Amino acid sequence: MKKVKEIVCIVIVTLITLSSCTTEAIGPVLMLKKIVEVSVDGSSSNTNLNYNGNKIVNIDKVDVLLEFYYTGDLITKIVEFNKLASHKNTLEYSYSDGKLTKIISSDGYVINYIHNNDGTISYEKRTKEAANLEVKIYHGVLSFQNGNLIKDDQILDNTGNGILSKKEISLGYDNTQNPLNNIVGFSKLLNYQQAISLNNSVVYVESSTVQLINDDQIISSIKRIDSKYQYNSNGYPTEIVSEKIIFGDTDSKHLKSQLFYN
Repeated sequence: MKKVKEIVCIVIVTLITLSSCTTEAIGPVLMLKKIVEVSVDGSSSNTNLNYNGNKIVNIDKVDVLLEFYYTGDLITKIVEFNKLASHKNTLEYSYSDGKLTKIISSDGYVINYIHNNDGTISYEKRTKEAANLEVKIYHGVLSFQNGNLIKDDQILDNTGNGILSKKEISLGYDNTQNPLNNIVGFSKLLNYQQAISLNNSVVYVESSTVQLINDDQIISSIKRIDSKYQYNSNGYPTEIVSEKIIFGDTDSKHLKSQLFYN
């Protein structure tokens, strides 16, 4: 009996030690609070992120204010205010078993998502035009690996007769924490592309092909963006040298992003 008690005590101590080691290995959960986007001419702009606990309340950029609304732990509405154009667009997010299935925009478009058995996600964007006719703008397939979006194959559908237009995006990642992944529900927002991934994107390659079917003429182009990171002692990025803007597009005049945490 005494020997059994000794074994139980050893097991308990071992579990506590392993639990302590695991917590230390994970480190503190940091929330991204501010981004400073710096251009090659030295000018800069700030983006502020505000939270209620680990839930995002808003993202305040120079030109756009994004307001986030939750149902439980799922983001079910985002209101986009364009400060320059004084325009508001409301995005309603629908889920099934915790997986995003549809986005409905007040600007008149819908994005549908289908979660396939092989782990890929098919999607299509439709919009309503004159006479309330529904038009498919594009469709594609998202591929994931280890929690990261690694590929986006897209076909443009509204290009006119005799034209086949394709776009393929491939991405590579580091092995450190993407700070946006700490935001409750954010990783389910498939329209935010690589920003929802578990790690940080270091390589972005976009290949575009336009084929004129009648004469077999093919026009292709390729663009590659490499991002270089600096990290803090907890493994979170503090500086990203890249043409890619966080929460924005690619800009050849963009020099780097500086990230600040709570």
